[in-house]
Amino acid sequence: MKKTVKITKIVWIGITTVMIVLGLGYFLNKNMIDDEVLAAGNTDSGSSDKTIDDYFPKENYNGVAIMVEGDKVTSTAVYGYSDYEANKVNNLDTLFPVASLQKMMTATLVAKEISKGKLTYETPLSDFYPDIKGSSDITIRDLIDQTSGIKMDEVAPDKVLTTQEDQINYVLDTLESTGETGFNYTNANYSLLAGILSTVTGESYEELFTKEIIEPLNLSHTFFWDNVAEEDVAKAYNSSLLYGDYTESASDFSRSKALYSSLIGAGNVLMSANDLVTFVQALIDGTLITKEDFSNMVKSDNDYSGAFWQTDGCLQTNGSLGDYESSVFLDNDGENIIILISNGHELDSLSDLASDIYKSHFA
Repeated sequence: MKKTVKITKIVWIGITTVMIVLGLGYFLNKNMIDDEVLAAGNTDSGSSDKTIDDYFPKENYNGVAIMVEGDKVTSTAVYGYSDYEANKVNNLDTLFPVASLQKMMTATLVAKEISKGKLTYETPLSDFYPDIKGSSDITIRDLIDQTSGIKMDEVAPDKVLTTQEDQINYVLDTLESTGETGFNYTNANYSLLAGILSTVTGESYEELFTKEIIEPLNLSHTFFWDNVAEEDVAKAYNSSLLYGDYTESASDFSRSKALYSSLIGAGNVLMSANDLVTFVQALIDGTLITKEDFSNMVKSDNDYSGAFWQTDGCLQTNGSLGDYESSVFLDNDGENIIILISNGHELDSLSDLASDIYKSHFA
């Protein structure tokens, strides 16, 4: 009996020792990785007493964070790697897929054509795509506000779609028009808007985007999926950064070309943080469209309007493609802005983090 008790004690001591060693190893490894990620990043601050880094969580994070107050960038913080194996760190000019943030750019192009009288928010979809079920009851406003009743899963096509015609046809062949009213978020709405823009302007979506957004704003780090070098794009890392595992995600840009080719108008633009800030400021300060046109773009009774979520007098738009995530949070006047772009993080919600930082600093 005593021998059995002794053996049991030895077993429990062994188990306890292993658990302590594992726990200590995890703690040391986590702190080592934390230090490594912080060493790879840098911060910069402007006039604010607090920088955006002061509001950042302790979790490991790969990406960029920017704070704008008034018309000035007052704080930036850069974390982690764009290519861990090559020891390339993220910076303000690193290229990230911004995913659905592109929708606000497509909405901006639509607002410009409305201001020219080529469209109205009440123009029916049937003017352009009459074969879509119920298209006579679907308006430009419905497409922009995601209330068209159209549904489409985000599934990569079997091959890369190399022309705009192929891209639009893929959407037309894949979407479902339910006839149901109410909000339903789908990339198809904005892909159809891209096709409509081409019809009314006589230019491809990429040509129009370049002429109306990239060139006038001198965006030197903004590209479409099909004219960017893979090595210039931040790699996507899976969600195990906490354990120091910089394993490339299955959603890495280099592995997802077919999916990107199907997201015309909705999520296939890559940008740097610097260029994204430039665009957002130009959108809300009257540079790209008038302030009245911007107000009309996001003016509806829906919680989501003109590619922005609206709550408590603030606007937010988010993007997500696998482990690439981004979020822009601002007030209706565009006086204060939080921008986050990530290629891998341990956060439950990047959009919640953007909102929390904004409310902590500006509320």
